[in-house]
Amino acid sequence: MPGKTQGIVSMVCGLVSIFGSYSFGVTIAVAIVGLVMSKKATEAGYQGTPVKVGKITSIIGLILSIIMLVVGIALAVAGAALQSR
Repeated sequence: MPGKTQGIVSMVCGLVSIFGSYSFGVTIAVAIVGLVMSKKATEAGYQGTPVKVGKITSIIGLILSIIMLVVGIALAVAGAALQSR
């Protein structure tokens, strides 16, 4: 079935992006790849559960990764400010 592999890749990328969101922005790229693969699977005509799960988890992972990146930058700035005192 066309698109099934992209759907599964999307799901895996989405889950990796959620579980790796604490890595301060590294998984932003993984979440974007998950979204792209979800779109490719949909365009190929595959509408299975992995595509839906992949899209949802990629969006959640992207949001969490961005939040953690902002938190990481804020902590680095706060630490640098405290060190310079």
